[in-house]
Amino acid sequence: MATSAFAIYLGELSQNLKDGDATEHTHRPALKALLEAIGKDIVATNEPARILCGAPDFNITRGKVPLGHVETKDIGENLELMEQGKPPHGEQFGRYLDGLPNWILTDYLEFRWYVSGEHRLTAQLAELDGKG
Repeated sequence: MATSAFAIYLGELSQNLKDGDATEHTHRPALKALLEAIGKDIVATNEPARILCGAPDFNITRGKVPLGHVETKDIGENLELMEQGKPPHGEQFGRYLDGLPNWILTDYLEFRWYVSGEHRLTAQLAELDGKG
């Protein structure tokens, strides 16, 4: 993936934040574009059909082959509390940890990857500062 895909993504997030009224859903088009830039034939479906454990925000496929899911939370949301099972999203986290074999939890800046119920990796693309 070209380094520019990350620069474009972060630029879009920054622009979204400048208006002061962005929500979790505001950033989804930028994330979709970044996810699809990962590789050839990757499709990131926003708001896919509900599955047994819930409704993750994105379903990621290559052709007809499922690769995983992505659950988004708003920029700056405390993912650590969610991972600890605390409200408001702790119950959802538990369902996804048990029900999704390969998924990512993100606040659009930090990405936490889980495989078979285990945390594998965390990547931080940027930090929110006073300038957005």
